[in-house]
Amino acid sequence: MNRVLDYMGFALWFLGLGYMALWPLTAHDALYLSPGLHLVGMLASVWVLAGLALWPIRRSRRSLAAVNKRASSGTLKPRSARPPPPPRRYVKPRSHFGLRGMPR
Repeated sequence: MNRVLDYMGFALWFLGLGYMALWPLTAHDALYLSPGLHLVGMLASVWVLAGLALWPIRRSRRSLAAVNKRASSGTLKPRSARPPPPPRRYVKPRSHFGLRGMPR
């Protein structure tokens, strides 16, 4: 369901930004759109503008929530150390290429 909402959100943003780009053409009657398409495009562009206006507020709330979560946990947890990489194995270089030198 999350993917469907993501796709719908993308389509709405695409429609809103596309209408904003085409709006100067429709204002001078160079491109005629029906009133229904104007309504849908205007609603989508209002949605995009509202989303852009609210974006800094959502971002600051998200960062405040992360700071509060980190502060409420008390001390910082130590990072888990990575295990050491396995030792490198020695591979004997080839003395031939392909099947050359192999008995038949």
